[in-house]
Amino acid sequence: MGTRSESLSRVVDRIGVLTREFAARRTYPFQARRLGRASMDLLFVLSREDGLSVAAIADRMVLTSGAVSQTIDVLRAAGLITSQVNPIDRRARIIRLTDEARHEVREFERGYFEAIAPQ
Repeated sequence: MGTRSESLSRVVDRIGVLTREFAARRTYPFQARRLGRASMDLLFVLSREDGLSVAAIADRMVLTSGAVSQTIDVLRAAGLITSQVNPIDRRARIIRLTDEARHEVREFERGYFEAIAPQ
């Protein structure tokens, strides 16, 4: 097994490969909506772990809760996420992808995975 530095270098190399692959394909989920980077990042977070609080999303995105709340407002208006009162802590909200958004992520992943690793 390699050193920590070698492991991190491999991760960075793979990120570069994926970035180049996405750029070459010129396709990504929610492309027609022309969303900003923060919106795309938030959707990506929710696609991996749906049903998070604003604070949890802020922690994962390394942003303030205020910045996340603004992005949530944009995505909710676009019909891509829902925001519900947390039944455990009524002061907090639980943020989830809509069925439409979840479907778009799944279809993108299916097509992407098939393109890079056909069965």
